[in-house]
Amino acid sequence: MGAGSNKIPRAIAYFGIGLPIALVFLEASPFGANLFYVIAGIPAFLLIWLAVGTWSAIICSRFVARGLWFKSLQAAILPLAIIGVSFNLLGFIHFCIYSGDVVHFVVARPYYDNEIASLPHTDQPRLAVFNWGGMIWASRGLVYDESDQVALPPGRQSAAWLANPARAELVCDGYAVQPLWSHYYLAQFPC
Repeated sequence: MGAGSNKIPRAIAYFGIGLPIALVFLEASPFGANLFYVIAGIPAFLLIWLAVGTWSAIICSRFVARGLWFKSLQAAILPLAIIGVSFNLLGFIHFCIYSGDVVHFVVARPYYDNEIASLPHTDQPRLAVFNWGGMIWASRGLVYDESDQVALPPGRQSAAWLANPARAELVCDGYAVQPLWSHYYLAQFPC
């Protein structure tokens, strides 16, 4: 190793932090619902992350052999994080998906607020469903429900809410919502 052999390569830090952040931002983009991205892209990112973690573990062992304990501790952070994530890989992927959906909503919120403002004012609370797309069998999106009945268990919604034509994506049993704020909900549609 040369003169810079006691330095942790910046690429480890960039990839170690950058790949999970890239997963979040790709999820926030139109790629998030792309079948090829879901089937091939996410696993490819995770394999690259694993390769960089392995490289970091090798560097860590070299620092340990030289007695550079602080440097070895720095180099061990990424492999330890990857080991921790491996115990709940699906949870980590779901966290990245959720975070990407929140980023998508925050960035596009002015658009959604304008769409809600353009809905006609009636005596009923306003309801709007924005489907972001997904697979043939399931998709994700956003729900705006002034009555907040979308979050109630099935059978607890009012007859007026059930008759609302805006709930087209919500007619299939098994949809799931997670509250955001201001009557907005992230949603998963099973059909």
